[in-house]
Amino acid sequence: MGDSSRKIDMGKLVTYSDDLARVLRDKKDSNNLAHCHQHLQALRSSCDADSSELQSLLRDYQRKIDECKEKTEAAKSEVVSDAELDRLQKELEDELEKERLLMENLRAVTDEIDDLDCQRASIEDKKHILKKLEQYDLRQQMTLSMYASVTNIIPNLDDDSKIGGYIVDREKKVVDKFEFNSMEMPAYDARSKIWKMIDIL
Repeated sequence: MGDSSRKIDMGKLVTYSDDLARVLRDKKDSNNLAHCHQHLQALRSSCDADSSELQSLLRDYQRKIDECKEKTEAAKSEVVSDAELDRLQKELEDELEKERLLMENLRAVTDEIDDLDCQRASIEDKKHILKKLEQYDLRQQMTLSMYASVTNIIPNLDDDSKIGGYIVDREKKVVDKFEFNSMEMPAYDARSKIWKMIDIL
């Protein structure tokens, strides 16, 4: 039994030795092995360089972290006095009060602007109405002027209870006033008399 297992092991060993001898004798495999070894060396060198760079970066970051910790501790150790805090609080309150006053002034100015805009719109409306009234008056004056030039009569429109006016004779340069009480005389009779006056002219 023991001899049989030994023979098998020896057989495997002989086969492995033959394979190894064949590989070592083959020049191509030897070149591939050398090429792989070179790549391995280059890769190891690159990894060493990267590792060194990372170590340097880690040291820099650690230094910055330590500096930040020192600054934090220094800031914590700087205690502002009560008087300084009171002064800063007072300045803040003063600034807030100024802001409040400015906002009030701004609201007041905004209200004034809105009021002026309303007044301007009202004035524009009144100007528009006044312009229409002036145009109406001008038309009335032109109408009265036309009536006067045709009839030689200038009516008096100041008193609604009376029908009256002035008869103008341009050749004789005479102005006669006439007047009828509309309460005592029917409008038809007043018109008839006015037409007679026009015919006489």
